[in-house]
Amino acid sequence: MRRLGKCKAAVALLCITATVFSACGKRTEAVITDGEDITDTSVEYPTLEQSHADIFTYKDLKMGNITYLMTESQVKAILGKPSEETENNNEKIYSYNEMSVGFEKLDDNNRPDPNGVYKVIQVASIGNDDKFSRDLRVGDTVDDILKMYYRDADYQNHLYMSEDKTMTYGKLLYGDFTMAELNKVNTKDPVAYGMINYNGYANIETAESYNIEFTYFDGSYKGDRATMDDDFATLNFEVDNKGKINAISWYYYPEQK
Repeated sequence: MRRLGKCKAAVALLCITATVFSACGKRTEAVITDGEDITDTSVEYPTLEQSHADIFTYKDLKMGNITYLMTESQVKAILGKPSEETENNNEKIYSYNEMSVGFEKLDDNNRPDPNGVYKVIQVASIGNDDKFSRDLRVGDTVDDILKMYYRDADYQNHLYMSEDKTMTYGKLLYGDFTMAELNKVNTKDPVAYGMINYNGYANIETAESYNIEFTYFDGSYKGDRATMDDDFATLNFEVDNKGKINAISWYYYPEQK
């Protein structure tokens, strides 16, 4: 439940995107990548050219000159005083018009501590002036994302489905499982995956919007296997029904004590 609360905080950080998404019309064309339209989940898609891009890692937790674990004073030195500042339960959010920066109180080992120092753990933007890692920004396209971040050559055939195979949640760009399966996998290795999330829709054609998400655990676990109590990071692109990025956010989840 600890992580659910933080996921809600990330959603709250992006609540300003609601008015942007409300104007989206019905999807007229699937623009997923490499000129391949997605029209039927039963279709077998050809293998694509091998990607030479890198997977998402902690080094991608940046926006302009802002990086994760920066202090408040470091952020203000770069962005200036925020237009609005809110604080609740050892977390703080700076608002800068179309962009927000979130902080959490962390100790010297970057673990949550009510007596710690506020450090950057999240950034979100709906503005096309805010440049994220690999030069991506709002207004770019799905094709731009998949050129900059690694994807398997056969990802279009790699459906991510419910355990009973009755629901399709999306497609895995790379990786064989998500954090939802950590307890079953029991891995000591780094965990990395990318996913096209249909957001509850049956497919991309019917989706008002969908997400392209990346997750990374670096393998430095406090126990003998990866768990949700270990630190990890996510990167999320909210995409409209024409394949255009409407919002970008990343989140660093610090290890729990």
